[in-house]
Amino acid sequence: MPPRSLADDLRSRSDDDLALLLRARPDLLHPPPPDMTALASRAGSATSTARALDRLDALTLRVAQQVAARGECCGKDELLDAFPAAARDEVAGALDRLRTLALVWGDDQSLRLVRTARDGLVGLPDIAWPPEPMRTTALESQRVERTAGQHALAAILAVTALADAWSGPEAPAVLRKGGLSARDLTATARLLDVDEPTAALVLETAYAAGLVARDAEADERWRPTPAYDAWHDEGFPGRWVALAAAWLRMPRAPSVVGEAHALSDDLARPGLPLLREHVLALLGTLPPGEAPADPSEVVRALDLAAPRQAGARREEHARAILRELEFLGFTGGGALAPMGRALADNGDAVALAAVAMPEPLDHVLLQADLTAVAPGPLRSDLDRELRLLADVESTGGAVVYRFSTASIRRALDSGRDPAALLAFLEGVSRTPVPQPLAYLVEDAARRHGIVRVGIATAYVRCDDTTVLDALLAHPRAGQLGCTRASDTVVTVAGPVEEAIKVLHELGLHPVPEGVDGEPVVRSPERAPQAPAPPPVLRRDATSALIAAALAGLRREDGAAGRARRNGAGSGIHLDPMPAADTVVVLRRAIAESAPVWIAYGEEQALIEPLRMAAGTLTAIDRESGEVRTLPVALLAAARMADPA
Repeated sequence: MPPRSLADDLRSRSDDDLALLLRARPDLLHPPPPDMTALASRAGSATSTARALDRLDALTLRVAQQVAARGECCGKDELLDAFPAAARDEVAGALDRLRTLALVWGDDQSLRLVRTARDGLVGLPDIAWPPEPMRTTALESQRVERTAGQHALAAILAVTALADAWSGPEAPAVLRKGGLSARDLTATARLLDVDEPTAALVLETAYAAGLVARDAEADERWRPTPAYDAWHDEGFPGRWVALAAAWLRMPRAPSVVGEAHALSDDLARPGLPLLREHVLALLGTLPPGEAPADPSEVVRALDLAAPRQAGARREEHARAILRELEFLGFTGGGALAPMGRALADNGDAVALAAVAMPEPLDHVLLQADLTAVAPGPLRSDLDRELRLLADVESTGGAVVYRFSTASIRRALDSGRDPAALLAFLEGVSRTPVPQPLAYLVEDAARRHGIVRVGIATAYVRCDDTTVLDALLAHPRAGQLGCTRASDTVVTVAGPVEEAIKVLHELGLHPVPEGVDGEPVVRSPERAPQAPAPPPVLRRDATSALIAAALAGLRREDGAAGRARRNGAGSGIHLDPMPAADTVVVLRRAIAESAPVWIAYGEEQALIEPLRMAAGTLTAIDRESGEVRTLPVALLAAARMADPA
């Protein structure tokens, strides 16, 4: 006998079939349904059905359209005859998928489409079948791998340059509503030598990886976190995997910067992680070394994979994702690289990235024009030390570091010894230390620290009295509250930082001094450790949760069956009762989450009342699994169902 309702259909399914349903539609498990009737009601709800339809491909939706076009029900053979004979097996598979998802129910002679699914197909254009295959371009596999490795390295170096720039006093301020100003984004793009969309991608990926964050100070600024230091000390493959994995799971859209500020909450797009997975999955279906002939091919493939989600906005996001995949090193020339494929499939991406990315170097070439050229990526420790000693002037296949008075002073401020600096440069250079560079270090060392600043509130100490005379004559000396304490000491009422700034304006190079008279070494400024980004809400159906839900469904369904037999088989009869008594029974049933028999006109039904308000009762019909809304005034009687 064919099932009379979706609830009956679900009751007839095996545990394995129900497990397939719950795994494919995990929203049905949250919270676990109390019984089969509740499961059927939830599976037939508009929201859950829409989610299931959104994940269907073009052929499966086409089959659903054909079921809907044939009225209330149709036979399987009739449905298969509506498609070309060559596609018969594919159509049968699509029909099985619809039945697995509980969007179609019934036996082979009476297939029915869930009503809410029928409504969800309204307005969807007829889907052509079969579709044209994706047009591709063949690339040389080694070229794909090499290109992806170079792009991955460039992304790592961009994040490194960003963090170095944000470690000092010029770190950008946090906007009042959060985020980064358009002016600071432009400055960041200029710093990284990229366009603003790419700079936004670097910022957002570093933020998602927890490498930059707000520093939580009164004058709040964006700064690197302690996690950045640990990340920088890793090898390049591990650093790439951390960045790529953070980008893959972040629910943020760097491509819409311009509509909203970078690093602001307005960039949140919860559906993006799933779309990135879909794009990667499509690229993964192509043979190694093959790339889509055009981004529009990927958009068309997405439209075939999930037609109900097609639209201009998804197309914009998909095209942006393809650009981001290329910049980050997932792809090379548009083809999915081995390390990108491994990361998408939870494989050993670190090992494959190590093959694709250049081996880090342990040397540089010092030039007479006060530059050092690294012909390739440097070891993390050497790169960190050189970035302290010099400013990065250009990046690419080779990185150029430029030494200056300011950069050498920065290293001395960090506690480096002049002799140790020259020894370090001699050790890492394949060329001798040029005389101009040695003179630069020695000259900066001679001038460094001849002026000492301490706390009195603050004081300035210098053996050269003419320096203190110049300080007292400065226009801001009065604002700072400068007072001469002795020939070599001036006390300052203002902050130490202000005194240091004025001395810099005088062309001097002061250093902070501790209570012991020794220079105070300043560490790079860091934001507090960034909190882990909120996980993407993915209510997965674990095996343990499915097993527990099935056990509960079978147990409760047995009790419900006995309740149904109590009414149907025993010829239950409800005598009319006062409306007040009916309300009392219904309220008790709602409070106890218990089923109740009702008399409604000529009908008697077993229902599960959900709520009662404004003179109406909302309940689940235990027989059909549908949600019903009934006027309480028209209920003739109500009686609690007998316990199992």
